[in-house]
Amino acid sequence: FVTAIGCPGGLDNTCTIGIISGLKRCPNTVGIPDKMGVLDYIQTDAAINQGNSGGPLVDVESGNIVGINTCIRANMEGTSFAIPTNKILAIVDDLAIGVTPTHGYLGVEMTTMTPALAKYINKLSPAAAVPERDGVMIEKVFKNSPAKEGGLKKFDFVLEIDGKRVFNADAAHVILDRATIGEELSIKVLRDDSAITLQVKPEDLSPRLKQLRQERLKKKR
Repeated sequence: FVTAIGCPGGLDNTCTIGIISGLKRCPNTVGIPDKMGVLDYIQTDAAINQGNSGGPLVDVESGNIVGINTCIRANMEGTSFAIPTNKILAIVDDLAIGVTPTHGYLGVEMTTMTPALAKYINKLSPAAAVPERDGVMIEKVFKNSPAKEGGLKKFDFVLEIDGKRVFNADAAHVILDRATIGEELSIKVLRDDSAITLQVKPEDLSPRLKQLRQERLKKKR
């Protein structure tokens, strides 16, 4: 069991209790696809409400903090998420001295594809023409992105990143998240029936997110 501690609605020292419902939930699953820097949320059914964010998620038996309460999935009761402690410990020393952590950004959307899923998509929308094979498929390449400049294309299947074999989209995102900013990254893809290797230079995700938020604010005005 775990307990989420916080101050929801101004109610000091509130504790809610639940279980760990899942591990390594990616941002797309959580419902915040633009937060690609954090890739392994803890899922819990302990209630996390506004005011709980930033509070600890504590293992009831050991008393250890296992995560930091972060968010809920909209319109889904009993579905809350926390950032794992090990993710925080990896950057806390940098934060303490004012260093901003970086996260690799290529500008692609990837999904774990299977022949059955591809057939289903193609049946619903024949114009989609999704390749019917297993692997990590690039669904979209954003304009003015490192991926676009590096030559990655929609429907490329990612085989390796930096020499590491990838079998699902979450694993690919983890490698990209940890990539060195500004240094060439080798990405091997299957395009049609040919394997090709491309060199792409990841950018830092943070400036991209800031730019995206500014664009959204302008559209609302």
